[in-house]
Amino acid sequence: STTTSTTTSTTTTTTTTTTTTTTTTTTAPPAAFVAAGPYDAGVTTIDLGDRFVEVWYPIDPGSGREPTALVEPAEVLPEFLLELLPASLTAPFDTGAHRDADAATGPFPLAFYSHGFGGYRLVATNYATHLASHGFVVAAIDHLERGLVAQISGQVVAAPGQELLDLNRTLELLAERADDDTDLLGGTVDVTRVAVIGHSAGGGAVNQAASEAWMDAGVSISAGATGLEEKGKPYLVLVAELDAVVPASASRALYAFLTGPRVYLEIADAGHNSFNDVCPPLYESGEVAELEALVGPEQTTRAADGCTDDYEDPRLVQELAGHATVAFLKQHLDVGPTPGSLDEAFLIGLGTATPSVVEAASP
Repeated sequence: STTTSTTTSTTTTTTTTTTTTTTTTTTAPPAAFVAAGPYDAGVTTIDLGDRFVEVWYPIDPGSGREPTALVEPAEVLPEFLLELLPASLTAPFDTGAHRDADAATGPFPLAFYSHGFGGYRLVATNYATHLASHGFVVAAIDHLERGLVAQISGQVVAAPGQELLDLNRTLELLAERADDDTDLLGGTVDVTRVAVIGHSAGGGAVNQAASEAWMDAGVSISAGATGLEEKGKPYLVLVAELDAVVPASASRALYAFLTGPRVYLEIADAGHNSFNDVCPPLYESGEVAELEALVGPEQTTRAADGCTDDYEDPRLVQELAGHATVAFLKQHLDVGPTPGSLDEAFLIGLGTATPSVVEAASP
């Protein structure tokens, strides 16, 4: 007989289902900071005892505030000079900032502004007001030793380290006032987020401050590398292509020395003073010839560098500089949530002055 044995095999199949969850982070598109920001600007004056500091700060939009402040040249210029200068340079002008108005709820990062040789604390009020409208406190100090009156009277004093002393004294005072809830600036200034901006000779103050632990970022405008020792801080280098006072090559040398995050922005057909308040009225009035008859060709050439129809309209230059500064400081002083852009194509698309050279580098 035959025995047949049958074996039955059962196969069990196990199916494992894996679910993948993808998280998408949406980054806000870069914004243009050419127009005024979400705040209005307030302004107040601080007395250091031997010199003054003008402070612009954000205030909430609305009514019921003090009228906007006027810059009165008669208050800062010697009488003999007022009698000589063209009317366009001596007429009061509105800064667009409200004197001693209540500050918006802060704190806001701090940006110092250091004027150039022969300047004074009110030389760039349009720029300061613009920064305040975008959420920055701006403190501009009178550097008397190389200021306007010292230059005119022939009493310029070589004072190494004075600008840095001015900055440190002001920082200390602002920190004290920020801690006082009863003060106009109480809770307004964040002294842990600080930039230093300097035009021309003021660029030396930026370079000196770079060695201070409290400086987080620098903005150098038409300036060189004088005084630079600490090369690793973030820098925005703003350059006027046709600058005959501080040639673009000097700013290029500064950029080459730097080793930290840095941006080089050269503005086509801009001049040395295209960034200052004095340029738009000179550009519009064409009173440069009258100025030359009063102060001579050499000083006129320096003063009018960027302010005649041989140059780009200074109002457009200031719009581009304003955007670039806000975008740079928002990034390096940790101001959110809307980022800016310093990409060349984006800058060209702003419709302001034209960037002729844009470079950026990081460590």
